[in-house]
Amino acid sequence: MFEFVDRWAGFRDRVTRREALALGGIGALAMGGASVKATEAESKSRGTAKHLIFLSLFGGPPHQETYDIQHEAPSELRGEFQSVPTSLPGFRICEYMPKLAQLAHMYTVIRSMTHKDNGHESAYYALMTGRPHPLPNTANAGPTPTDYPSYGSVMSYLRPPQESVPSFVLTGGLISTHIGQTGGFLGPSWSPYVIKQDANTPGFNVPEFSLSDDVSQTRLDSRQGLLGRLNTGEKGSQPQTDANNFSTYQERAFDMLTSPRTQAAFDIESESPVTRAAYGDHPFGQNLLLSRRLVEAGVPVVQVNYRNRGDGGVDTHHDNFNICKGHVLPKLDGCISSLLIDLEERGLLDDTLVVASGEFGRTPKINLNAGRDHWGGCCSLLLAGGGIKRGYVHGSSDKNGAYPATDPIGPWDLYATIMHCCGIDPETTIHDNQGRPHRLCEGSVIENVLQNSLS
Repeated sequence: MFEFVDRWAGFRDRVTRREALALGGIGALAMGGASVKATEAESKSRGTAKHLIFLSLFGGPPHQETYDIQHEAPSELRGEFQSVPTSLPGFRICEYMPKLAQLAHMYTVIRSMTHKDNGHESAYYALMTGRPHPLPNTANAGPTPTDYPSYGSVMSYLRPPQESVPSFVLTGGLISTHIGQTGGFLGPSWSPYVIKQDANTPGFNVPEFSLSDDVSQTRLDSRQGLLGRLNTGEKGSQPQTDANNFSTYQERAFDMLTSPRTQAAFDIESESPVTRAAYGDHPFGQNLLLSRRLVEAGVPVVQVNYRNRGDGGVDTHHDNFNICKGHVLPKLDGCISSLLIDLEERGLLDDTLVVASGEFGRTPKINLNAGRDHWGGCCSLLLAGGGIKRGYVHGSSDKNGAYPATDPIGPWDLYATIMHCCGIDPETTIHDNQGRPHRLCEGSVIENVLQNSLS
């Protein structure tokens, strides 16, 4: 079942198709926040990416065991993995990522993201919203209606799709407390459509994106016309913003039910066995394949969540090296490389920004349980397509992998860069439902990673 996230919104977590279509007649459930206005600052040049796929590696993958092997670190910090050369001269990554090593000419790696937040949820909030959490280092921090909206919600609001497809889809279900995965002060109508079931489930389908057997297209059209007339009548008896909020919600529900392109995108079993095998027989891999299908159908923003359930978590406090080489790295290596090749072969990579990042890295010191703990001091991530340089490494860490040695950036800078690449000025001002102005994020565009950068 899909969900409209925002647990405080009066709809609870879940709205069925029938409930979504019935909401128009219930004036007491108006969704505050969706009427905010936005003004965009002038920009000399902005990116032209049409789509975004965000690989959310919640838990914090170890940078020392992925893109930043520490050969010069002391033995108690270095770890047991070796590095291998890549297709980019002078750039080496972990030996358990051989496929991505062969594709290094296609993507950018940032080795110098840093911040001071070692709490999963509060650091994840910063990654998803471009703002530091008001209470950093807070474990189990939950969402609130005054949160800044996630990147996908902002993009949905400022750049809605021109076609009858969902604007923001989150695959694999929500993670943790749901923080950073809501519309925040924009309101629940700008939260993602959440696909709870995994695409590797036998017989995977999303029935909410198709009409019930007892509802014909003619009957649905009749319902939509009735709702339109009801809304027109309501505008005289309730605030204009409330009526507009309901209208937005209803239009998204009807679009979802009547979009053949979206319905076809969920038919993942139509993919060849070879393609499905390349992505991997696990939730994250098949959900990532689904993200490509959604992008191909015209969905602007897709987030793919990596979770402990079925994927093997990246929060490796214990047995870090066996977990990485036995589960995490082979899965990420296979499905990320397959996504890049797939997008390239289909002519979609230049128009699709791909981001793969966790909320932080791992401690330089290996703990007594052969694991690494939370560490915001340094983190590595991957960017590709959508106006990003091919074959580039931004920044470096110190010899212990503890802090950036060159070109540090924060999660807010990544957020600003995502917005820029997708054609949105990060200095855009949006207003919450109290009329207060907010800049989209506190970061700056990372100019050096852009394809049109002079450096």
